[in-house]
Amino acid sequence: MAIHLYLAQFHPRLQLHLSEVEFRHLAAACDQAVRAADMDGATRERISSAEMARLDQALDIARLPCKSYARLREHLLAQDVSKHALAALHLSATADPAYPDLREGGATEAELDARLRIAIERLDLTPLPLKEYLRDPKFLLGEKLFHDPRLSGYGDRTCATCHNLQNATSNADDLEPRLEVAPELVPEIPARNVPDLWNRDHNDVSAMLWDGRLEVEVAASLGGLSSPEGLDTSGFENLMALQSIRPVFSPVEMLGKPGPQNAIAPGGIAPLEPEDVLARLSQLLFTGEAEMSGENTGYQELFQTSYGLTRAEQISPAHIGNALAHYIEIEFQTRETPWDMYLTGDLEALTKEQKRGALVFFGVGRCSVCHSGNLFSDFGFHSVGVPDPREHKDLGRYYATGFPKDRFLFRTPPLRNITLTAPYFHNGQSNSLIDVVTQHLNPYRYSREYAETGAHLMEPAEIASISPILSSKKVVTREQMELLVKFLRSLEDRRAGQARN
Repeated sequence: MAIHLYLAQFHPRLQLHLSEVEFRHLAAACDQAVRAADMDGATRERISSAEMARLDQALDIARLPCKSYARLREHLLAQDVSKHALAALHLSATADPAYPDLREGGATEAELDARLRIAIERLDLTPLPLKEYLRDPKFLLGEKLFHDPRLSGYGDRTCATCHNLQNATSNADDLEPRLEVAPELVPEIPARNVPDLWNRDHNDVSAMLWDGRLEVEVAASLGGLSSPEGLDTSGFENLMALQSIRPVFSPVEMLGKPGPQNAIAPGGIAPLEPEDVLARLSQLLFTGEAEMSGENTGYQELFQTSYGLTRAEQISPAHIGNALAHYIEIEFQTRETPWDMYLTGDLEALTKEQKRGALVFFGVGRCSVCHSGNLFSDFGFHSVGVPDPREHKDLGRYYATGFPKDRFLFRTPPLRNITLTAPYFHNGQSNSLIDVVTQHLNPYRYSREYAETGAHLMEPAEIASISPILSSKKVVTREQMELLVKFLRSLEDRRAGQARN
């Protein structure tokens, strides 16, 4: 009888002991999810319906541990574990806002895979569709143009000058390297961090540049493209093609100061119309090529095999832009990423820490509200509270629309290869992804700071523009921030920055 009573008392204690780590972890994860869902009604009213839908998805994913927690709790109660013992364990797991129990990683890898599978299905995530890596004549033409200094007025820079392959198509500087030109040729828009070129052929890419000055609502074949500079967009195959040639006739990017020494703006071109500059470029591409050393396949042959063109006069801006875009779209696709391999069913493609980071990204971190879809961007415009210390502040989306409500808003950057393209933000303010995550979690971190002039670093209008999605209190721990960065490494093309065969 005494032995029976001893075993009856010992069994619940043993069950609690065996399940303690898992129980504490699930209790902390569930409590974190509940706190993350706390958002006042006024904030919800400021969020668009699409953002609200994605936010609800993120909160549902964050609450997945709650179901496991409830099942485990009921199981332990059925094993005669005391309610008081469970309550005490729950309290100790959730009392510290840093959630120390989450650091123990209580979930097994199989449980992480199960939760990730639910998240992937709910968000309709799929491996990135890729075009065949085919070096056809049009590709070779675009490749040649991309690396040819003759596309610049003074023959001293190429597309690859700013979109450097060794830096995964960024240039590792805070701001784009602008050329010195006359004040009237300097654009109103301040210099910005150079955007990358990855996966720009994807259908989700509806806007380009930090302020979205180039955007498309319908297919290019249906007249969906327009150029802020007034360039005729007929014949351009897509948004990337139009964007590809704009630096050529931009004085501060590639054209430089017009004058006798400028090969494609020799001073007789006034005003600087894009068509005039590009027509001059077409002539130069055909001129004197035979005398140039190192030429394998010349432009005459490439334009003929690509488009059937035999004279420079036949070349339109669209021909150049389409060839550049074709090269960019084939060359700069993120291939061989662990995340895409995981989506195809290779569960070992991600580490356990990356899986935990993915669940933070899609769940409690709420990153996927804006960094959504297979390119990890909604291609919308938001402010995350990044200050601009320059005298003339960057007004962001306002330059494209002219609407005061769009001041200080910038396009959501896609995140594939983000680990290779530092520095970050539109003004290159940060070199650290941890700092970037911290800024998102605390978008008001600079709101009270002062600039060197003694003025506030951020104007009231800048503070007011911060996205309401970021305004509620965050409960993400430091360890989870580090897990987020590890997950972002799974979006990295293992051969980015290397020549492909």
